[in-house]
Amino acid sequence: MSIRRLHTLKKIFIFAFSIIYLLSISLGFSYALNKPNTLVVHYFRYDGNYNNYNMWVWQNLPVGLDGIQHNFDPLSVDQYGVSYSIDIETDYADSQRLGIIIKQGGWDGYREPGGDRFIDLDQLEVTNGVAHVYFVQGQIDFGKSQADLENNIPDYRPSILFTAFNAQSEITLSLSHPATSYKVFENSVEIKTGTFSNANLSQKITSLNIDITKKYEVEVSFGASSSKKIVSLQNLYDTEVFEDAFTYEGELGVIYAKNASTFRLWAPVSESVVLNTYQQGHPNYDRLGNESLEDTPLMSYPMTQIENGVWEVTVDGDLASKYYTFSVTNNGVTQEVTDPYSYSTGANGLRSMVVDFEQTNPSNWNFEERPATIKTFTDYIIWELHVRDLTSHSSWNGSAAYRGKFLGIAETGTTYTQNGVTVTTGLDHIEELGVNAVHLLPIFDFGYIDEVEVFKNPNQTNNVFNWGYMPYHYNTLEGSYATNPFDGNVRIYEFKKTVQAFHSKNIRVIMDVVYNHTGESEGSNFHKIVPGYYHRLNAQGGFSNGSGTGNETASERSMVRKLFVDSTIFLAKEYKLSGFRFDLMSLHDIETMNTIREEMNKIDPTIILYGEPWAGGDTLIKGEDAAGMTNTNEWDRTQIRKLDSGVAAFNDLYRNALKGQPDGSEGGFVQGNMNVSKYNDLKAGIKGATDQFTNSPLQNIVYGEAHDNLTLHDKLRSSGVTANEVQHAQVQSNAVVLTSMGIPFLHAGTEFLRSKPKQDGTYEHNSYESPDSVNQLRWDRKITYLNAFEYHKALIHLRKSISAFRLDTIEAINNRFTFIETTQSQTFKALAYHIEGTENEPSVLVMHVGKLSGITGLVLNDGKTYNQVTSRAGTQGLFDTQSGLVTRSGTFQVATSNTSAIFVEVMDAIEASVKEAFIEVAKDAQFDPLSNMNLPVGAKVYATPIQTNLPGFKVVTVSVIDYLGNTTYYYYNIRVSGQSFQTVLGGL
Repeated sequence: MSIRRLHTLKKIFIFAFSIIYLLSISLGFSYALNKPNTLVVHYFRYDGNYNNYNMWVWQNLPVGLDGIQHNFDPLSVDQYGVSYSIDIETDYADSQRLGIIIKQGGWDGYREPGGDRFIDLDQLEVTNGVAHVYFVQGQIDFGKSQADLENNIPDYRPSILFTAFNAQSEITLSLSHPATSYKVFENSVEIKTGTFSNANLSQKITSLNIDITKKYEVEVSFGASSSKKIVSLQNLYDTEVFEDAFTYEGELGVIYAKNASTFRLWAPVSESVVLNTYQQGHPNYDRLGNESLEDTPLMSYPMTQIENGVWEVTVDGDLASKYYTFSVTNNGVTQEVTDPYSYSTGANGLRSMVVDFEQTNPSNWNFEERPATIKTFTDYIIWELHVRDLTSHSSWNGSAAYRGKFLGIAETGTTYTQNGVTVTTGLDHIEELGVNAVHLLPIFDFGYIDEVEVFKNPNQTNNVFNWGYMPYHYNTLEGSYATNPFDGNVRIYEFKKTVQAFHSKNIRVIMDVVYNHTGESEGSNFHKIVPGYYHRLNAQGGFSNGSGTGNETASERSMVRKLFVDSTIFLAKEYKLSGFRFDLMSLHDIETMNTIREEMNKIDPTIILYGEPWAGGDTLIKGEDAAGMTNTNEWDRTQIRKLDSGVAAFNDLYRNALKGQPDGSEGGFVQGNMNVSKYNDLKAGIKGATDQFTNSPLQNIVYGEAHDNLTLHDKLRSSGVTANEVQHAQVQSNAVVLTSMGIPFLHAGTEFLRSKPKQDGTYEHNSYESPDSVNQLRWDRKITYLNAFEYHKALIHLRKSISAFRLDTIEAINNRFTFIETTQSQTFKALAYHIEGTENEPSVLVMHVGKLSGITGLVLNDGKTYNQVTSRAGTQGLFDTQSGLVTRSGTFQVATSNTSAIFVEVMDAIEASVKEAFIEVAKDAQFDPLSNMNLPVGAKVYATPIQTNLPGFKVVTVSVIDYLGNTTYYYYNIRVSGQSFQTVLGGL
């Protein structure tokens, strides 16, 4: 090619580029070349009512961040409805993708369908730095350009807003405009036509003979245009006909055996279901997290509908550790979904896994048992913990690879040293504290954490923390807590190791379960499999939002109830869990909760169940059926009395009386901000809440703080308690909790004044997705508040040692528990109560003196002498559970504020002794280890059992416990006589 020709082509290219550039400047728009500076969001409603409508917008990519509410102006309306201009540069400067929810009012109000929808900023039409998106009432698709509008995306024409069968199998329609005629289709075949007799926007089509296993559509003519929609079955799910036809009582999910596995999915309205198997749990990564593409199934197997809406297929061979999905076809649309019963998954829950549970068991797992520390539910002392919080701070000093993992909270031998003082951290700290149960915030597979990213970049700090209340798979453990999320076996093995570690410390494990909603709405596998069945839907077909997260599940339906009951049975048995905490329990029905209680009793009657007796917003559950207070029963908390006495509820009346509302500056008893209502609520809660809403103290969860809202320390500081006084008030709050009739519940770190400070000097009240730097337990605070920690240890020791604090029946409370007037009773700033002892148990007097000046006194003329074991907390260290501080009788006084004084009846000293240091016992003889002891009548004693079937020397250990719970150990030796070995000489 000649040089001259090259110059000519270059000139042509430059000229053409210049023309394109000038055109782009003159027209002022571009696609995907630059991000807009301003995003205008348009929202159209057919009824023209925009009052209180707003949108919640947040950055989704490159990392998820918290959102901002933007309110539409109802008076500024054009042909596209209301609009709002978002300043991208100011509010979302680094965003690549925005999430959006359009709603009315708060989180419990109406939401547009589509759940979390996303706007990719590089896919918008940008004109002079401005982009527009267009939303229409009831439509999931939204417009991003002028071309979309020209193609009716979204569609502003007259529309069917919603259509569904009613309980009488009639089609009901909600229309945007008056319509003239209709057509009904069954599996795309026209079966009925007609005209409307009036111009109403609500219409009904009658005289239909329907088959709910078929797809029905209705097409309505508006004259110049028409609208066609699938008829929803949502109102038929609660009919007796549907329940009778499609309630299945057999096993669902995958039923594994080494020679073959059977897969079952309940999908009663589906046209077809196909099983897909995979080698990998993630389409882009193998089991070790190495990049490996597998975007098509190894095999696909058509499934057969057997009975009651269940589809089944059996696949020969050992499928252990293979992954699978279902392709489910509903209304002509096929979607690939995971198994609602998934027992494990690959990373991010994209594919279910076949599990051979025997291969996931650590050594001796089959012999593992729940610690024998609980006889009645009031024996529990619960400590609420998030998995990451225990180990994420540098002061934990455990294995770096286990930070934020199951194995981290299982690790022992960790300590922290500062200024010559060394304290235990992690699991050893929990053991030292003395609680006997740890409640773990959600450990099932939840959304909003990218397990792949956490694995690939373990040191990142953004988007690695979430409380976990957005469930995806109820029976699957969270992958981000495992050292390898790509192999679904790893999380199971590591969690079982964790349960073993806690059990070895005599600590039970309780799981926080969130059955009341699903992490997604339209996008959830439940909704894709049986549209509208698993959730409560409103009359317009939208998701009822009693959870405040976008939807609520319908536990009253037989197959939803079955899922929840089956799930708790599986989790309790497979992981040997000791209890379940039910999030927003009021969204569940009473029958479901009582059924779960019945099933737990069959496994182990000491498995504890408790939950929140409220909802997160307005719900559609029938008020009389709700397991707690809801808008539908006028917030009647006495619904708890309809539950089995083995289902407990958080006592928020008690909590608010103790410290004031969870957030804000209002105070309660410990701040000296009391009135007669709070005083009565606090007294009722201390006495078991039977005068409030429970049947017995077994249903009364007493607490001062939980993971929600401000920590107790931060609440106290926010309500006027000074830095010098805060540990006194903190310890007193928990002293009230630990001496109340019910089940005490403590928030992790409360024993060293846990705090969640923000950079602006205020405190975080909702740290559900705040970074580790906010949520982590700081072990340096244990050293700072070591006296407070020791005081909490003493209080826990007293509760465990003295049965008077653990009365479990209303009869026992009425017979033994009495409030006593103090000199400050009329001010509502002090209260006292006496619990009568038994023949072998001491009586107890408790005086809680809140924030006040002067001496608080009372008179108790019962002829007994009491040992004061606690006084004002703080740097003075005024507690002694070994020998007590001082003895009192008749008149009792407390001279300081924020003081909980516990007085324990002095009982005779236990003078025990060993009769003989060495004794001999015949082989196979009956032998009582206590027969060689001199013991006072009524002493609490325990001895090691001795087996006499084997000859040899043995050591007997006898423990004797005094009235303050202190233990003295005695030892002696025995020899079991008989041949201990035999020598046989052979030969000629």
